[in-house]
Amino acid sequence: MKLYYFPSPNPQKIRFALNELGLQCEDVPIDLARGEQRTPEFLALNPYGRVPVLVDGDLTLWESHAILAYLGEKTGKLWPTTAAGRADALRWLFFLTSSISPPTTEVVFNRIAVKLSGGTPDEAAIARGERALPGPLGVLERHLAKHKWILGADFSLADCDYGPTLNVLDKAGVSLAQFPQVRAYLDAIRARRAWQETPKLPGV
Repeated sequence: MKLYYFPSPNPQKIRFALNELGLQCEDVPIDLARGEQRTPEFLALNPYGRVPVLVDGDLTLWESHAILAYLGEKTGKLWPTTAAGRADALRWLFFLTSSISPPTTEVVFNRIAVKLSGGTPDEAAIARGERALPGPLGVLERHLAKHKWILGADFSLADCDYGPTLNVLDKAGVSLAQFPQVRAYLDAIRARRAWQETPKLPGV
């Protein structure tokens, strides 16, 4: 397998999962700052020009949630074995995409990515993102008050999805003080060896 990779949250989800699953996979670096995601060679893999992309034999797969579900189905590990369980996992993946990731992106892009590229942060976007985050984080807080991990008692690929997003949100300076369960959950993610071995941007 090959993983086309840049150390931002969505590719980190896949590298984190691969580490947890113990799968051998070659990382192919894609430098977003140099526009390597827009080359004809990369666009032949993902016409939308985004990482991650996983190549496994004849399969070329993009979209991080699709890749996580594929790895779970392929290995039969860290992924529910029943239809109801898989639906629950997908529910939490979709919740992250629809409700947590958009405001997180507004904050993180303008507090971290823009500064790295020498641009000017959009303060209105940061404020909009910060206003939108307490609602979905509150849902996650109440869920984690009853469950150790996203799907219950056991770590799963759903946690590989949430960890990188919450990590970069924290690194962007969003306080989790009013969400102690989310804070403890992030600390538990960070303590895992597979996360510690996942490549990151300096300071992120």
